Amino acid sequence: MSIQEILCEAQALSTQEQIQLAAQLLQSVQEKTNLSIESKKQRVPGLHRDSCIVSDDFDEPLSDNFWIGEV
Repeated sequence: MSIQEILCEAQALSTQEQIQLAAQLLQSVQEKTNLSIESKKQRVPGLHRDSCIVSDDFDEPLSDNFWIGEV
């Protein structure tokens, strides 16, 4: 069912039913938002330690050959 079809069906509802539907949608969005926020709080420090290595010359300027595509 497309969004447009859902909107048409919702418009056919009574005002009270539309309010209830809107409240249910809002509650659903809030629950999903709270779940995503809670999952962010459960981070584990050091989980991917040493998963990437930054070379010692990371901050050094790149050569002109790099910028013109001759690398």
